[in-house]
Amino acid sequence: MRKYLQICIFFLFLVLILIPVVACGKIQEPKLTIKAQISTLSKNEFNYIDTKGFDNPIRGEFRKFTFDFDMEHSDDSRKIDIPSFSDLVNKRIDNARVLHATGVEQDNKGENFAKYTTEFVFYSKGLSEDEIREAFSSDVITVSWIAKNGKHITKRFIIGDLIKFINKD
Repeated sequence: MRKYLQICIFFLFLVLILIPVVACGKIQEPKLTIKAQISTLSKNEFNYIDTKGFDNPIRGEFRKFTFDFDMEHSDDSRKIDIPSFSDLVNKRIDNARVLHATGVEQDNKGENFAKYTTEFVFYSKGLSEDEIREAFSSDVITVSWIAKNGKHITKRFIIGDLIKFINKD
């Protein structure tokens, strides 16, 4: 019985030693999280936007675009190309749509993460969800990095495909 216990402990020890060695040998992709959503405005949000210049504006005529991009990657080889979303709406639909835009980006070399956040309110009267999605469908987010094996990897995400519509009513 004692010899059986020694053999079990030996194999358990061997497995515990080999798991980290095998796991470290795998080429791990960066962890990417991308969220793009277009939502109706809450009553409180609508009360804070400037609707001057609009004829009888109602809450249902405005939408909010929210975009969050997070990437965990410890190598400085990452390259992230994200277009200006408010420019897309202005170019693809018309110049008078975007009311308020904010954005923050943090992609410092030497840090193991990158974060991009954009939010803007736009006038959506007369636009269907399909037309809104189409305005975002010809542009892409491009993310690239060099894997541990030296291979250059690039991923592209079509913005229109990422969008989820949320109704806050």
